[in-house]
Amino acid sequence: TAVAIEQFGYGFGFTAYMLYLIYFSQGEHKTAHYSICTGFMALGMMIPGMISGWLQEMMGYTSFFVFIMIATIPTLIIIPFLKIDPEFGKKLKEKKALKIRG
Repeated sequence: TAVAIEQFGYGFGFTAYMLYLIYFSQGEHKTAHYSICTGFMALGMMIPGMISGWLQEMMGYTSFFVFIMIATIPTLIIIPFLKIDPEFGKKLKEKKALKIRG
């Protein structure tokens, strides 16, 4: 059951990150920005995966778990400071109607 809960949380985090990438990749070169951000996402999963086993063996499981829990705190602190347009993703019927008329 703990694995199911962890995977459920991972799904939410992954979805939030993908939506942020879509938001971030606005402008003239959307595809290039999205590709670079996706590469950073893969790198962010690959590097910790490469060293996590070694680090766990060096620290012990309990210390490693506590270290990981503490390492998430900066992310949680930064979240409120992310600047995201509140209108992003909403359908703007009025703007579309003006474009059609104008």
